[in-house]
Parts: sequence; structure tokens; C-alpha cells
Amino acid sequence: MAPQRESKRRRSRCGFPKKGHVCAAADADGGGAGSQLPSPEAEKKTKVDGAAASQDPPQTDKISALPDDVLRSIISFLPTVDAAQTQALSTRWRPLWRYAPLNLDDGELNLSEDIIPGAISTILSAHHGPIWRFSVTKLARVNEFLGDIVSALEAMLRHQTISSLSELRLHYRPSTTAPAPFPPAALRFSLLRVASFGHCSLPDTDGAIGPGGVVFPNLQELTLLDISNSEATLHAIVSACPAIRSLLLCDNDAFRHVQVRSGTLVSLGLCSRSSQLEELVIEDTPNLERLLMFRSPRKLPRVVRVISAPKLEVLGCLSNGVTEQEFGMTYIMPQTLMVDSIAMLRTVKILAFRIDETSLTAAIHVLRCFPCLQKLDITLAEGLFYPQIDHNGAIHNTATVECLDFHLKKMVLRNYRCKKSYAAFAKFFVMKARVLELLTIRTCVGLNKRWLSSHRKLLYSRKKVSANIRIEFSADDYFVDYKNGERTHQLLVADPFDD
Repeated sequence: MAPQRESKRRRSRCGFPKKGHVCAAADADGGGAGSQLPSPEAEKKTKVDGAAASQDPPQTDKISALPDDVLRSIISFLPTVDAAQTQALSTRWRPLWRYAPLNLDDGELNLSEDIIPGAISTILSAHHGPIWRFSVTKLARVNEFLGDIVSALEAMLRHQTISSLSELRLHYRPSTTAPAPFPPAALRFSLLRVASFGHCSLPDTDGAIGPGGVVFPNLQELTLLDISNSEATLHAIVSACPAIRSLLLCDNDAFRHVQVRSGTLVSLGLCSRSSQLEELVIEDTPNLERLLMFRSPRKLPRVVRVISAPKLEVLGCLSNGVTEQEFGMTYIMPQTLMVDSIAMLRTVKILAFRIDETSLTAAIHVLRCFPCLQKLDITLAEGLFYPQIDHNGAIHNTATVECLDFHLKKMVLRNYRCKKSYAAFAKFFVMKARVLELLTIRTCVGLNKRWLSSHRKLLYSRKKVSANIRIEFSADDYFVDYKNGERTHQLLVADPFDD
């Protein structure tokens, strides 16, 4: 039998066909005699070892390896239910929740009103760490199954783990019956930094300091919602908070004449569904920067008198009107703003006001009172009347407006309609605001290319005095009130009226 003929294909030293093959085992100098590929047995062993390595159990996660104090701090930032559920992660996590700082909020429990008090009591009994935040806002004072819950709330607030509480929110559900009494234990927390009391009656004060003579030395943020006490209790509370920085008064119909004095207050917010408050007096507030009124001017104080607020920078929402000067005071009507010194109005940088009498002339009068405005937020009325504006953008019977010439950089027009009078109103600012950078027009009509093109043409002017002006349109609902009263406490938000 003839011997088997050797293949004519030339092979490399490693045994593979030479044509098109580059030996991976060759050295950098072109392949030495000792350069060889792994044997098939070695390759098979490598694959088996790699597969076995991929099936090894994973190592302990890095989060669980952190110290207990760090893990407890992480748990303290979680919502109430999520924090408790960390006990189910592993035996490592099981004891952490019981000693971690707790934020207890009945709004996060997702339980019926009848079960909430029992659930809170169970949590307090099972938890041994400090409680930083305690919020109960979903309970009625009288429940058909539980009866009067004041004693139950009192027992919760007396629990030993709540002694170091820093935030307390206690609101009954709104009721048309007699004012709900306030649990006395809610006033025992000297470390409170944030407090919110709603739909209740605070303990009577003797007029000296705080309700029941209580002092909150560390309280910085206070909200009073539908408190049935008189303004005397309000004055006592503010006096009992020597470190207060922000105060929000919402729907307190029992207040008639409110006088605010505080050496630390930075932000004061008012929000009301009615027009019961007749007078607000701002006196001796050397650090007040914001006076915010978040509802329609007709539902806010009839008279706002600013006696001393040398740092006031944000003001609104006012209504329009003509200005008058009498006995050295400046008045803005019909909602009357009385200022002892016109110099205080020069500090205002952001102004929000609503035009009810629908006149550009009236708006000019208001702007003349605030010469250093940098941002202006105007809500337009439905029927807008405007004076004759000539081709140079001049308006009859008006003098130079300082803020338009030197300071106004941003402007918002709300409730803009498909009318030439609205376009004429906006165009006046395009032609007169010399340093205006952004004009935002918020309209309550649907935006489409044809509408946008039409109104851009109405606003276009070759005689615009600001070369950097940008005009933006956005769709919006009909704008009635400034509603976001919680902006009172958001001191880092530059413009509290920007929603």
C-alpha cells in the first residue's frame, strides 16, 4: 500500500497553515525557537478553570461592609416604610433600623385613618433610636372608631425616643366644628428647628412669651395653618422664637391686625382664602429679605405698612394702581402699600404684581416706585386697555423709569392673550427696557407655529434698545393666584414666584 502523500500546504512551526497566519506565540523579534502556542490540553484546562471561577459565590456587597453608624445614617434618609423594610435585607441589616434616626410620617404609611395611631405606637415601641422628624397630618380630632385622639397624640409625643425631635408637623384634618385643642406635649421640644401647626387652637398665652410661656430657642422655620387663636398668640410665638428665619401664615382668618417684629426673620409668607386680615405691619425686621403674598391681592391685607425692612429684596404679589405721596409715605393703591421711607423700595430686586385696572400707565406708576428692579413678574387682566404709544415707544404723560433704563434684566408676562393690546403692552418693554435679556410670555392658549409667528411679528421692533433680548413663549393655565406658599421656607430659591 502506497504511503500517504504529505500535504503540499506549507505549515509554520506551530503546525498551522503558514499562508495568512501570524503566530501569536512568536516573540517581538520575529519569533524565536522557544515561542509556542499553548497545547490543546492547556487550553482546555484554562477554559475549565475560568468557568469554575465564574461560578464562585459573589463577595459581600460593599455597602454592608460599611460601619454601623454610616448605615444608620443612610437609613435615616429613607421614607418611613422603606427604612423599616431594610430589616429584611439580611441578618447584617436586621438590627440597624431599630437604632437608626427615624423620620416618622403618617403620609408615608399608606394606611387608613383608623389604623394610623396604632401603627405609630407600634413603631415607637419597636424603635430604640432617636426620632428626628414626626409628622401627623391625616387624622381628624374625633374619629368614629377611635373617639377623641388628643390623648393618643399626647401619649405619642411623650414617648422617650422623641425627646430630641428637630422637626414637628401636627395638623388635624379641617373641620367645621369647634377648634381642636392642641396636645400640650407638642410644646415641650426645645431642640425643634422646624414646626408646622394646623387646624387647631394653640394654648392661650398671657402675652408674655410663647403659648403657655414656652420658648423655642432653636426654631428657624414655622408654619401656622388655620389657627383659631387671635393675633396676640401669633405675636407671642414669634417672640418665643429668637432664631426664626422663615414664617408662613396660611388661612388664619382670626387674625385682623398683625404686627411682625423679629431681628432674625428673613422670609415672611402670607396665603389666604379670605380677606379678613385688615393690616400687616412690618416693624423692626433688619434682616427681612422677602415679603411674599401667594394669593390674589383681594384676599390679602388691605394695608401693608413697612416701617423698617432695610434689606427687603423680594416683594409681591401686589395689585396695580396709581401712586400717591402723603406725609412722607408712599402709597400703592388699591391694595395699599405704605412705606415710611422710599429708600426701602430701592432695595427691592424682584417684584410680582397683578394688573386689575388694565392700564399700562398704572403699571408704569408702580415701576416708578421700585427703581432698582432686576426681575418683574406681571399677571395681566382679561380686558387690557393701553394708551397711545408712538413709533419711538414713548408713552404719553410718563417720565423716565429708572429700572427700565438701568436694571431690569428678566420679565415674565402671565395670562397673555391673542389680542393686539397684549402685544402692545409687551412691545413697550421690548422697546424701553435697555438691559432686558429675557422676556418670558406665558399664554393660556394653545401654541402653534402660526400663532407664534404672528405674535413674534407683533413684538418685533427694529427700535429695540437691548441687543441681547430673548423672547420665549410657554403654554400655561389661566393664572389666578400664586399658590406655592412653601416657597417661603425655601431660602435658596432665587425667585419664589417662578413656578
